Amino acid sequence: MPTTDLASGDSRARPAWVRRAFESDSVEPDLDRVRRVGARFLGLGFIGYPVVSAASILASASLTDAWWPPLSILLSVGPGILLIAATFRPGTAWLTPLALTSWVGYVLGLVLWFVAWNGTTLADPGDSAQWMVAFCGMPSMVLMLVRPRLAVVALIASSTLAHLSQQLGRFGEVTSDAPMEVMWSLMFTGVFLAVVLVATRTGRELDETREETYRTAANVAAASAREVEKERFDAIVHDRVIASLLAVRPGRPDDRLATQAASALEELARVPGSDGPDAATDVEVIRRIRSAAADVSERFDVEVVVGEAGGDADGHDVGSGTATYPAEALDAVVEAMSEALRNVVRHAGDDAECAVIVRFAPDSLSMAVVDNGVGFDPETVAVGRLGIAVSIRGRLARLPGGHARVQSRPGRGTTVQILWERP
Repeated sequence: MPTTDLASGDSRARPAWVRRAFESDSVEPDLDRVRRVGARFLGLGFIGYPVVSAASILASASLTDAWWPPLSILLSVGPGILLIAATFRPGTAWLTPLALTSWVGYVLGLVLWFVAWNGTTLADPGDSAQWMVAFCGMPSMVLMLVRPRLAVVALIASSTLAHLSQQLGRFGEVTSDAPMEVMWSLMFTGVFLAVVLVATRTGRELDETREETYRTAANVAAASAREVEKERFDAIVHDRVIASLLAVRPGRPDDRLATQAASALEELARVPGSDGPDAATDVEVIRRIRSAAADVSERFDVEVVVGEAGGDADGHDVGSGTATYPAEALDAVVEAMSEALRNVVRHAGDDAECAVIVRFAPDSLSMAVVDNGVGFDPETVAVGRLGIAVSIRGRLARLPGGHARVQSRPGRGTTVQILWERP
């Protein structure tokens, strides 16, 4: 029987449930990843504490009305289940309300203990009269993932209420040991709160560092590209234009010199991306687009639509192999499409359907990558993210006549529109 190495770097070898439970999207921000994994394991804690505290729950059941033990368990297990379930949703916007819910549920359980208490005490004061005191810091740890200051306030309130009920259930009154017990609880739990705080701050700093690195890399790449184009332009001016000007002599015009000058001007006009020797025919464009889409995934449909005019600027029929498009424009459009398709694979969801609609027109080449996946809010995408900012929008913005637009809403899918128009 084949074995699966969960420690190996090949995530494809891992069972789907393992990837869903313990792995995050590679492009997810580190802060979100820390919050997601932290909430998942804390949710397990809310569910696990009633199980390991079963003996304490039974031993202290005689101190309260019969309705309180099952209600207190529900107030612990319920938020835990919600936390775990929510960690499989995109983003972490759900964490703040659920963190508040878990803390309110815990405090409500403590307050209701005072209502349900029948005034009796434990026969053995050494036993636990309040099983919820065992995890009084758990709700604060969830809050620490999103609201550190509120987490400290929540810890003080939770610990105080938990130990007061513990004192009453054990001794029938609040003894002089109560402040020390509360202080010990705060110090002990404070260590774990500090660990959570450091983890979230580290995740935030990693995100900021990565975004700055991406931004710097994008700026350097853009500057390098501009420098390459400048050097190329300078070489044409030096080798062709200046040479033609220096060859001019008084007297009868030289036909060969006129041809040379015309050739130089033609090459200069091609530098920004106009048609030239490297132009691709429409048949090659279609083949290239279908091949690029298939390289990302075989499940994507590619539909080709011919523009209303049915031909290019010279009267050639689109799709006949005679219409041409600049190689630079084709490269930019295809690469932007490929990035959009990769985003579909990574983010849209396993059940998402996607289609690529390509439209040829006399002086333009456009396409739309449409999916019905989970969608997202484009305004929340970090500036330094290369996928949309650089690989799609940035790539088309640097192309003369290029445009790109991304439309998406959470739960409504995504449409990436890519357009090149002949300058």
